[in-house]
Amino acid sequence: MMTASRKKLAVKIVAVVVGVAFVIVLAIVGQAPVFVVTCFSLGFLISGLFALRAKRQTEVIFRFYVAADEVLRADEKRPYRFEIADVIRTGEKVVMLMPDPPPLSRFALGALYSSIGDHNGAVEQLGLAAEEEVLKDSSHVSPSRQLRRYVARLRQIERTPKRLAINTAIVSLERMHRERAARLLAENQQQLKRMVEAYDSELAEQLTSLQQGRAIATSRSLKSITAPPPISEVLNDIYQEEPNSF
Repeated sequence: MMTASRKKLAVKIVAVVVGVAFVIVLAIVGQAPVFVVTCFSLGFLISGLFALRAKRQTEVIFRFYVAADEVLRADEKRPYRFEIADVIRTGEKVVMLMPDPPPLSRFALGALYSSIGDHNGAVEQLGLAAEEEVLKDSSHVSPSRQLRRYVARLRQIERTPKRLAINTAIVSLERMHRERAARLLAENQQQLKRMVEAYDSELAEQLTSLQQGRAIATSRSLKSITAPPPISEVLNDIYQEEPNSF
């Protein structure tokens, strides 16, 4: 049974084929200028390239899900640090692909940040994931074309048994999202708070030490200054020296 998306794709393919055939026929019989054929061909090529680029961008998201799930589910077989870094870089690209990335992608990226101790990045992404999870059910939010394309592709994958690896990764990440998102966010917020408090405490200690050092230096410099002798002693010394001069 042909789905609605496949029907649309079939209609587009038929329309393109008919259009190309029509222009070719006109070109053969000499009733269409060469530049018309060239413009049509270039337009068709450019539109095809844009469609291919959009499809690849969507596929990057699902490949990221598979890689992130492998890292986050690794218990005994801990991946190398550079492997996690590579997956994180892919996740950072994913959340930049659209103005309204799906909450699952932000959760996966936030969980990866948390796994390497990047509490600032984890809090940012997990917090945004929580916000977008609420906003996705709002009737006042208009989804972007990229998000619509992602959702359409997601539904296709869900209906395709042969995409088992992607389906398994999505199900696993969604379960983690439900069960661990709030706890991960709270833990990373607490760790970030401790880091800020430790930094403030260290800074305060440094300022106190600096002030104490300045106070000691000031007291030493004051002690090194000797007061001049009284004027009576100076005059007495002068009068005692005058008889000796005669």
